[in-house]
Amino acid sequence: MVNLKPARIALCAGLLASAPVGVSTLAHAQDADAAVNEYVDVLNQIQNVKIATAQRELMTARQTANADRLRAQIQKVPETKAAVRGIVTKMVAEIEKVIESDLPFRIEERSARLNRLRSLLAEEGTLDSDLFRRAMTLYDIEANYGYTISAYTGDHPTSPGRRIAACREDIESPTCNLSTDQKKQLEGGMSLDDIADTVRDGNYVHFGRLSYIYLDLDSREGFRWSKDANGWEPLSSGDILNARKSVRIARGESAPGVVTAPIKVQAAQ
Repeated sequence: MVNLKPARIALCAGLLASAPVGVSTLAHAQDADAAVNEYVDVLNQIQNVKIATAQRELMTARQTANADRLRAQIQKVPETKAAVRGIVTKMVAEIEKVIESDLPFRIEERSARLNRLRSLLAEEGTLDSDLFRRAMTLYDIEANYGYTISAYTGDHPTSPGRRIAACREDIESPTCNLSTDQKKQLEGGMSLDDIADTVRDGNYVHFGRLSYIYLDLDSREGFRWSKDANGWEPLSSGDILNARKSVRIARGESAPGVVTAPIKVQAAQ
């Protein structure tokens, strides 16, 4: 007879001996997978760092380029400032020539604007942009005078202050001719001296740069500025009638219409 018992025991022992080998292999496989995953994560992190570094390098390069441009612009600031002030200086000189050679309308107002610009030009702290903007505004104002009709109050060109003098002598005289508002101011307690700045002799009208006239408030007298004589010449009765219409239109007291400007035409030689 064959003894099978020891064989069974050996087989069982073999099964028991082979079991730890299978568990160890599975553990090694899991460790390998974990190592691979960790390696992949490290590679991804390295790649992300490379991308972030490249982006930062690009941003740094752009910032450096911007800084270089700013430094270049800053270096040119003195040149730009000198250029702007040089341009404005020439503009001031040209505007001054225009005012001096032009019809003498609104002369105090125009000279005051020019002097303000000249004062700003002399100040180091004035911004170049503000200086240039003011110069262009003044240019626009002077240019607009060439194609507008404008009226404003003022004193007699040769005998200024006649009306206020008449009011001091007789406030009810026709020459005084106070308005309703002016009379109300006096009745309210103001003196004649308090309202003297509003008691003007008449109205001035300039027709662009073609003609410049003065008309008394009561229309008794009228004058036209003569460039040839560099002074005032009396208006004819017909010109005074046209001047009255021009004053009303220019002051917005009448509807716009055709006006006649008294212009002296030189005879052909």
